[in-house]
Amino acid sequence: MPYTPEELNELAFYQNLINEEEQKYLVKREQAQLSMALSGSSYAGTLLTRNSSGDIELFENPYTGELYDDETTILYVDRIVDQLKDDDSINGTINRDIREL
Repeated sequence: MPYTPEELNELAFYQNLINEEEQKYLVKREQAQLSMALSGSSYAGTLLTRNSSGDIELFENPYTGELYDDETTILYVDRIVDQLKDDDSINGTINRDIREL
């Protein structure tokens, strides 16, 4: 039978489990901060922390749920795009002769 939230708050093994997970989370955040500080590329946005499936991880305070205001929660978006060729070479690839059916 599952425990109620009140019962879980009184169980020592559950509280130890919660504390252990919080500490792992905080250590992972510290490692991300350290790798960004050592590389010097944190503000270029090249060192994003990703999980095993490739999703970006942002870190929040596990006690308050608020995002930290540092390099572990800032995403940088490069707004520079390559300009397309300004010539007619695409016409050799795409048939643009449209006919009526």
